[in-house]
Amino acid sequence: MRGHTLEAYRAWVDVLFDDPFARYSLFQIDVSSRDWSSFRPRPGRRYQDDRLASAYHQFLLVTFSPLRDTKRWSVYPDAGLFSRPDKVLDRVEFLFNRTYKLAFGPKSSRIIRVAKERDSAATDLVQLTDVLLGAFTFQVLGERPQNRERAQLVGHTVARLSASPTTRQGLPRLSFNRWVLPERFIYSS
Repeated sequence: MRGHTLEAYRAWVDVLFDDPFARYSLFQIDVSSRDWSSFRPRPGRRYQDDRLASAYHQFLLVTFSPLRDTKRWSVYPDAGLFSRPDKVLDRVEFLFNRTYKLAFGPKSSRIIRVAKERDSAATDLVQLTDVLLGAFTFQVLGERPQNRERAQLVGHTVARLSASPTTRQGLPRLSFNRWVLPERFIYSS
């Protein structure tokens, strides 16, 4: 990262903090845990994508909380997250919309309007999430990058978060959640 690139990345970070409603969610899956390695969301099937779809469903629940039947969402995961994106995103849409139908009744409309992967190299919004992921990950882990420019970007991000820890609605600007087995997941609004 060079000086002009650092300034561009700082400007990207500022996009999040200049928006009074924007939030960022980090979601950690410990793939080395016993829970993750033994997790089979649909017995008889052994696809990694089924586990990721279930985890992504949990991520969306904590990210979009609290549940409201008046909200509609478009979901754009980074390309390459799932090996079979169409099938996985269909599954995620099904799980998420079923959750809403259980909460608000069978006549509630689709909450996720569209779920489609986007390539971060070609989509500005996903590029922004990549930059924020790097900066927030260092902050959450309590580490500093060895590279001076990256350390400055993390410092800038942390300073902006300290100055604006919540949105205009009082929601945390940054949320951090860890995946748990679905039977241990407690939804809190």
